[in-house]
Amino acid sequence: MKRGHPWLFSGAIQQAAPGLTPGSLVDLHDGTGQFVARGYYNPRTDIAVRVLAYSENEPMDQAFFERRVTQAAGLRRQLLDADRTDIYRLINAEGDLLPGVIVDNYAGVLVLQSHTAGIDRLLEPLAGALETVMKPQAILLRNDVAVRAREGLAKEEPRLLMGEIPPGLTVQENGLRFGIDPLKGQKTGFFTDQRDKRQALQKYVGRLPAGASLLNCFSYTAGFSVYASQACPTIRTVNIDQSAGALEMARRNFELNGFDPARHVFEATDAFKWLEAARVTAQSYDMVILDPPAFAKSHREKDKALQGYVRLNRLGLPLVKPGGFLLTCSCTGAVSLDEFENGLREAASATGRSLQILEVFENGIDHPVSLTAPEGRYLKVLFCRVL
Repeated sequence: MKRGHPWLFSGAIQQAAPGLTPGSLVDLHDGTGQFVARGYYNPRTDIAVRVLAYSENEPMDQAFFERRVTQAAGLRRQLLDADRTDIYRLINAEGDLLPGVIVDNYAGVLVLQSHTAGIDRLLEPLAGALETVMKPQAILLRNDVAVRAREGLAKEEPRLLMGEIPPGLTVQENGLRFGIDPLKGQKTGFFTDQRDKRQALQKYVGRLPAGASLLNCFSYTAGFSVYASQACPTIRTVNIDQSAGALEMARRNFELNGFDPARHVFEATDAFKWLEAARVTAQSYDMVILDPPAFAKSHREKDKALQGYVRLNRLGLPLVKPGGFLLTCSCTGAVSLDEFENGLREAASATGRSLQILEVFENGIDHPVSLTAPEGRYLKVLFCRVL
């Protein structure tokens, strides 16, 4: 804690004031009585305190949150080209010194998630700060995420805190256009953490022969496939996702960018079952993308997640043409990059394929990670050549 880590585990607490309820603001003192930090407390969780500030007597009011939001917004303005990208993560929890808070900006519509009891109790000054600093069209609260259960919190129906969401909301990323459904889309509506990977994909796809093929598993609204079509207009993509609604948005995304969706395939089905069937029929593609949702929500489920990645890559690798490319991803925070690579190595051995790792990516630049809280490094993306 004195080295700046924003978490204090329950076993490190010698004595807590009586009567504290989940989300209570607390001051932390060491054994000598010296002030250490301010944060919020939850006696029901292993992470008992999450730190908001290291200044004594600093009020957790709207002015405090305005300073944090201003700092975060300034970083995004510095790093992103606003003329070509109006969609980004504005607040990335510990990475922006606001544990428990996620805020994504979709062309002026802010989608806010509170993951903890402490942030639930601070929603009013936080939302006020977002409105004052960002002057958004709307602020939507999406507390319908399973992670809230760790704090003893229920999922909630999405609700507007201010403003209105324009119908048919369309955003821009690297000059490409995408439709967004903030109310019903996965997470907060789009996966901005893959922006740089979608752009990196283009240099691989742009060198494929005319009429090349790309398989996009867990495609959601086909962001990777739209980028691929820009780089190689003759490419044929196959997009697999369980959500028929997401695939309808995927078709719209092709149209928004001037690409004919009739050239592409969209199948609403379980990706694992689809891959099993494709292996039987010996299908093959110039590029295969495996970008599944997280396979584990905690370290207790890590072994199951690792098995899932081995299985997924064992199914996907045989579908890559010799000399083709594999883009394989893990957004499971409990799985390290080394563990993910070990799983891929096991899958390659089992399928008799040899892989060259060409590039490795982690969180995007609008998903900063605190040096003192490396747990925020959740995303692993490998671009590989398959021999």
